[in-house]
Amino acid sequence: MRIDTIFENARFTTLDNNHQVAEKVGVLDGKVVGLDDELDGIDAAEHVDLEGAYVVPGFNDVHAHVSWLGRTLSEIDLTDISLDIDQVYQRIQHAVNDSQPSSPSDWVLCSGFDHHRFHGQYPQISVLDQICQGRPLFMRHTSGHSSIANTEALTRIGALEPNFQDPEGGHIVRDEQGKPTGLVQENAQSLLQDLFKPYSLQTMREAIDRAGKKLAADGITSVCDAGIGEGWIGDSPIQLLAYQQLADSGKLSVRTQAMPTVYNLHGLESSPDDDFGIGLDLGIRSGLGDEWLSIGPTKLFADGSLSGETAAMTVPYKSRPGYVGSLENNEDSIHSWIVNAIRSGWSVATHAIGDRGVDAALDAYEEALQLGITPPMPLRIEHAGVMRPDQLDVIARLGVVPTTQSVFYDNIGDGIIDSLEPEVLNYTYRAKSLLDHGITLPGSSDAPCASDSALLGIEKFVTRTTGSGRPFGPRSECLTTLEALQCYTTGSAKATGYAGSKGRISRGYFADFTCLAQELLTTPAAEIPHIPIRSTVAGGRFTYHE
Repeated sequence: MRIDTIFENARFTTLDNNHQVAEKVGVLDGKVVGLDDELDGIDAAEHVDLEGAYVVPGFNDVHAHVSWLGRTLSEIDLTDISLDIDQVYQRIQHAVNDSQPSSPSDWVLCSGFDHHRFHGQYPQISVLDQICQGRPLFMRHTSGHSSIANTEALTRIGALEPNFQDPEGGHIVRDEQGKPTGLVQENAQSLLQDLFKPYSLQTMREAIDRAGKKLAADGITSVCDAGIGEGWIGDSPIQLLAYQQLADSGKLSVRTQAMPTVYNLHGLESSPDDDFGIGLDLGIRSGLGDEWLSIGPTKLFADGSLSGETAAMTVPYKSRPGYVGSLENNEDSIHSWIVNAIRSGWSVATHAIGDRGVDAALDAYEEALQLGITPPMPLRIEHAGVMRPDQLDVIARLGVVPTTQSVFYDNIGDGIIDSLEPEVLNYTYRAKSLLDHGITLPGSSDAPCASDSALLGIEKFVTRTTGSGRPFGPRSECLTTLEALQCYTTGSAKATGYAGSKGRISRGYFADFTCLAQELLTTPAAEIPHIPIRSTVAGGRFTYHE
């Protein structure tokens, strides 16, 4: 027998209980066909010397924004600035001075701003107006749930007109005189984004390609793009085509499961016998595609964010007495979208961060599942920031997957601690208690809202410390390094419907693995984010090599 490749001279941590450690792995047609002595007497077209690397199953990020991440790599990046707001102004000023816009009306696009890094301070709209010299500015908050715009941008959407009304689920913040401060929250961002969207196919392909290469360099072999198509989180109604064009040309660096927003789904004329709810034309639903590009759950928003204090809570925010946030839409609409999508064969991933948002999702999931429908992949709650103890019992019983982000402890953890009452913090961005309830816990980043580094995510699962070093919540929620690795591998595979083909280095599984310069499981937690990634392999081919 002749196979394609034998990867050797490495220590493979397989996460397969029947063969926990290996020194060589054989690959045929992109899948693992044997380990160690199973390869005796078998020839290979290529032998790859991994030069003593420590290899783990490929990292799987089940919630990121790939195209958006790719765009941020070409925008004015503000992620590394903190404390001094003047440095924000200076960076934008330098970029404006150095740019050569095709017209005076070209947009100034910035990303990575977080007011928590500046003691709650936002840029002043008057200063931004002066810097931009008549050009419109759109500065995306790192959470994605708010933005900063200058006067020219707000003028273009009519926000300065006396009869302007905020859209449902969105808000343009104003001062005591009724003048916009520049802060634009939630759905109101769509008014601005619609001025430069939809993006062209070329723009989307370039962004996806840039992001894919970065993800591969960070050891990621699979990703979910959490919200494509229509809505403020999507790029274009034909966004999936950009992915297909890259896949057709063999230029996808990571396996991608695309999550269309619920705004793409609509009523279809079908037989009354089918009890069809909402969907895509031709009855397309979750699960369509192949091992490199597939359609995942539909994504919808139940509420906002903790960093912007817009997530729907049952206990008021500590920083805003009496205020409990709000649902993105009325509860009946959220309920109807979820139930009708599941009736039509879709899996659903509901963005719900506050515990009231989680309630809205769980109530709809329970009703839909009582219809006797089994979704093609697990129902999910995206972020699941605040989950009360009683909600864990429901989540476990229904088999719902909470998709939390441990990297949030790092970049917005300090702000969350300051925003929430201590008793609420005890059940915020849980980890160990989910595993103890038998709940699947995947790994994810929400990049570019946070770092896409899976190694950082693993470290934060273990240490649960904020960017300033403060403990985030009870120590009982900390994971071991092995448990954290399993989140980013086997946990993510289960969450996306690939439990039998991803997450392990085992016969029949995809040949996806991440090659590290040192042993992950014995490295002190604080050093894990600094482990060099030597190479990344997906389907038996290198997608990154240092």
